Amino acid sequence: MQKIVKEIADVIGLPACLDLVSRWGGRDLYVPERIDRMHPIAFAIGLEAAQKLAAEYPRCTLSLPIERNATIDLRNALIYQEWKDGASKQRLSHRWGLTRPGIDAVLAKMQDRETRAASDQAARAR
Repeated sequence: MQKIVKEIADVIGLPACLDLVSRWGGRDLYVPERIDRMHPIAFAIGLEAAQKLAAEYPRCTLSLPIERNATIDLRNALIYQEWKDGASKQRLSHRWGLTRPGIDAVLAKMQDRETRAASDQAARAR
């Protein structure tokens, strides 16, 4: 999952993050220091989520990924977490509407990503 999407989802919640990416995905979004109920971001994700976003990223320009890429990354992260929590590949296949080879590909990609992240973190620690 793209780092910025995960960070935003941690701040405003996944549903609001998906709404934000749906509206501004593929573009840069300037987040002002204060957002009132009439601001376009508040209309898109709700005033409370918009104010949380402004508190975390005041006067920042966020480069949001294209919606399709962001949602696929989120889906893949959820599949991987469910698999790590013990879900079978067959169950994942039925739940997510993917073929068994599709699930295998997602898991391989996510395992590779996790391995690379751990390797990068170990290299930074040296």
